[in-house]
Parts: sequence; C-alpha cells; structure tokens
Amino acid sequence: MLLLKEFGLSGPELGVTEASRRLGLHKSTVSRLLGTLERGGFVEQVSDTRRYRLGLQLASLAGLAVTQLDLSSAARPYLVNLAEQSEETATLSVLDGDEAVNIDQVAGPHPVKDLGWIGRRLPLHASAGGKPLLASLPAEQLERWLRQPLPAYTERTVVSPEQLRRELQEMLARGYVIVAEEYEPGLTAVGAPVYDYHREIVASITISGPTFRLHPVQLEKAARLVKDTAEQISARLGYTPRQAGEHKDDHPRPRVQARTARHWGTGQQAVQHVGATGIAASPANGETKG
Repeated sequence: MLLLKEFGLSGPELGVTEASRRLGLHKSTVSRLLGTLERGGFVEQVSDTRRYRLGLQLASLAGLAVTQLDLSSAARPYLVNLAEQSEETATLSVLDGDEAVNIDQVAGPHPVKDLGWIGRRLPLHASAGGKPLLASLPAEQLERWLRQPLPAYTERTVVSPEQLRRELQEMLARGYVIVAEEYEPGLTAVGAPVYDYHREIVASITISGPTFRLHPVQLEKAARLVKDTAEQISARLGYTPRQAGEHKDDHPRPRVQARTARHWGTGQQAVQHVGATGIAASPANGETKG
C-alpha cells in the first residue's frame, strides 16, 4: 500500500531505485512487489524508461468507489463539525443550471441565525455558495455568463465582470471567499470550493450568519474553518493537490461539465427534483430567522 501511495506523491512514474530510497526497502524487495502489482494489473512498466506507472485495474476500482460515494453523505460529518466549531449555519451547495442549490445544511446554536433551507437557490455571482461554483465553469462558458446583465440584490452586490474575475482568482489562490451583504442586507458568509478526484470543483461549503456577529476577528476564524473543511471533504472525494512542478495539463483529458444537483445523490427527501423551483425542507417553505 505504501508503494502504491508513492505514485501519488512522486509523480506519474516511479523507478525501482527511487521507490527503494523513498520507502527504505531493498531494491530486490521493491522489484518483487512491483512485479506482483504488475501481474495484477495495478501497475505497468513503461517500455521506454523501464519505470512504472499505475495500471488500469486501479482506475476501474477507483471508478467503482466514486460511483458508490454520495456527496451529501460524504460531507455530512464535516458539515456537522463545521457548524459546531464555527457556531454558525453550515451549508453544502452544488451547481444546478445557472444557480447554486443547497443540498444539506446544519444550523448553528445561536437564536439569531441564517437558515437558507434545503433546496433554496442562490445566484452564483452574489453568494458565498455560488462564487466557488461559478469558478467551476469552463473558461468560455464563464465568459459568456459574465457578459450577461447581472442583477444587483443590494448596494454591495458585485456586478462588474472584471471585479468578479479578480474575486474568483483570489478565491482559487487562497481557498475561500468572503461575501458580505451582497445578497441580503445584514448577512455575511464565507465559502470555499470542494474538489473531486478529477480536481474539478463539484460543490461549495459555506458558513453564514448575521454581519454583526461575523466581525473581522470572527471572519478570520470562519475562513480558516471553511477552508479546512472544504479540503477535508475534497480529500474524502479523492482529490489530491498538484505536486510541485506538475502543470495543469500534465494529465490531459476532456473537460467535463461540472456536475449538477441532479447528478449527485442528495440523501435528502426534501430535494426530489432540484431542477424545479426550490423545495423547502420546512413546512413554511421559507427562510427562518430566530
């Protein structure tokens, strides 16, 4: 198992000598282990370099594991922990068409809180759950999206394409985005992107609460918690960060459109068809604020 994991740490190919040095094993032992893995289809030897790379048998097993993984079920424990640590409402959202839709949520303990309800839809450009999903769009689709008129929900809503591009770039660089009163007056939120094993953004995780409580000191803590939680969920989904020297196009493959809410099992009866208008988890089908 340690030998297989070295392929993820060292790069796409691994030689016997390098593996021996990294694992602290004799070269004959490493050679024997690689031979066993090769016969099973888990690694294959590259004829030109005589080095080894992962085999298709692993891809088959990985694909099976991913199809069995439900996003909301995988994220749920982390969402609960995030709400407990931040003492604010934690929400998991995915892309559906041109909007973000909430597929799971855990409320914070305070009497005054933000409850956006499961199934609620949010604009991509004006919400902490939407901006990470906006960054998931392919470049051409993003540019088309930015050329359309963007509604201003409050005086603080960012509608400038140039400013939105800068925000998305900064978010991807630092791992989170802060959205203060852009969609609702008095509401501030912190969001972060969740990646899958393809290294694509498939969801967003957010903390939201009243602006008077999410002051600068609290926002710094919230941003750290949201970023850490997003990284933990991403790792659960098989995401591995790029190694130093590895470029985005080192492993070219067709660009896959970001999955929408209909492609993920939500694990919530409240969202039976999120392609329609928002379906509330509460009887009032509305936002509840204590």
